[in-house]
Amino acid sequence: MKLFTIGDSISQGFMSAGAAKPQFSYNALLAKALGALDYSFLRWEAKYHLKVDLELILRALEARFGRDLRGLEWPLALGCINEVLDLAEEYYESGPGSLGNAIPQQRRFNSVAVEGMDVADAWLVTPRLCRSVVEDPRNKAARTDTLFGSASDSFYRNAYRVLNPGGTADEQEYGGFSALSWLDHHARGEGIDNTIVWLGANNALGTVLRMKISQTPGDGTPMKRSRAERQSWNLWHPNDFRLEYHELLKRVDESMRVNSARDWKVFVATIPFVTIAPLAKGMGEPRPVDDHDGLKGLYYQYYSYFPFSLETALASGSYLTFKDALHIDRTIAEFNRIIQSEVDLLNAAHGGEKRYHVVDIADTLSQLAWKRNKGQPTYELPEELRFIYPSLDTKYYDVRPDGHIEGGGIFSLDGIHPTASAHGIIAWEFMKVMREAGALDAGAKLDWNAILASDTLRTQPVRLLHEVFDHDKLVRMVLDAIRLLRD
Repeated sequence: MKLFTIGDSISQGFMSAGAAKPQFSYNALLAKALGALDYSFLRWEAKYHLKVDLELILRALEARFGRDLRGLEWPLALGCINEVLDLAEEYYESGPGSLGNAIPQQRRFNSVAVEGMDVADAWLVTPRLCRSVVEDPRNKAARTDTLFGSASDSFYRNAYRVLNPGGTADEQEYGGFSALSWLDHHARGEGIDNTIVWLGANNALGTVLRMKISQTPGDGTPMKRSRAERQSWNLWHPNDFRLEYHELLKRVDESMRVNSARDWKVFVATIPFVTIAPLAKGMGEPRPVDDHDGLKGLYYQYYSYFPFSLETALASGSYLTFKDALHIDRTIAEFNRIIQSEVDLLNAAHGGEKRYHVVDIADTLSQLAWKRNKGQPTYELPEELRFIYPSLDTKYYDVRPDGHIEGGGIFSLDGIHPTASAHGIIAWEFMKVMREAGALDAGAKLDWNAILASDTLRTQPVRLLHEVFDHDKLVRMVLDAIRLLRD
């Protein structure tokens, strides 16, 4: 096996709050560069997404109503949105995508990435756990606080299909298989040449999804708790993160040491600073930071959801302060130091043989950041992207009613997940490290024309987007969709 991936929503190809195009994810692009033509992953049918796909919904509205939603059309618009969501809900709760149904001709995947996974989920989450949650009558997961419904227990439904694509017929054999179990299974079997491990964002992301910090105690408590109990926290204290990340890489290394592929390598990615994502809009007084515990750049007095004004944010209580944002980023910076330290320790344990390689995606995004760098990003784009127009930046995607793209291009409609174009940049960063490690031929390239053509937010701008900012109902729908990302 040329490539195996353990990760979360980015590695699973989530865009615009729904897993719309995993075939265009960075790891699928890497598989092509490696010549891994059999690289497999959970494919999502175009009309059916477990969570709210903002692009799918906005395009459905645009197809029916054009560029503007006049007041009298709102009842019809709400009905259109629910039609899209009801299709997915029925498909996954009672249709072909429901729990236990097999995915045709699929018994395993090369990518076991699942949206919402944190570090410990790599060994905690199994198909057996997923079934127990979905079928537990106490966990109906009826989201009474959301405007539009989606499939219940969507994390567990998604994880079940990724970890046991054979469904009920294979559950006895694979019901206890976690992501790390599959790593061990393939390492002992056909062998794995290259493994990607990219987890940890969900040990901090909930802070900006909820605009609230709920930090673990730092005493090892999360390691002793069930996944359900862990959901009350959204920011891991570095002490707790160190324990869990150490356990993650220890288990990875135990499997790789029995790997039947001799010249194996593991590529470990760092965690981007979540406050850079345009979901969290900086507002109020600018606050320059210069080398505060390794942090630099422009911060703001407050952070809130991108559609909100400062007045709305303060009135609703949905905001983070400058102090909060700095604490979150300092914590993530420490996460990344821990990742580097754990990788160094493992390489030393292999007698100095460099088996583990860090891909610093956190640094990539920090250099790309528009506001953080005062409108002058320092990242050097691949040559093929330097003169494309409209250019790419990390501002929230903005389109005029005439279809002209005013800004954005790195983040999709949820303000968190990368676009297809940005997945290309992530793949390019992995390729740099993989070439240096000898895992990739020097002549391997990305097909940038195909990557840009696959980015529908770029090739088919969502002209209705301005309606999100003009109508409270759509703003609420967008925020409900985003908040579901960790539910």
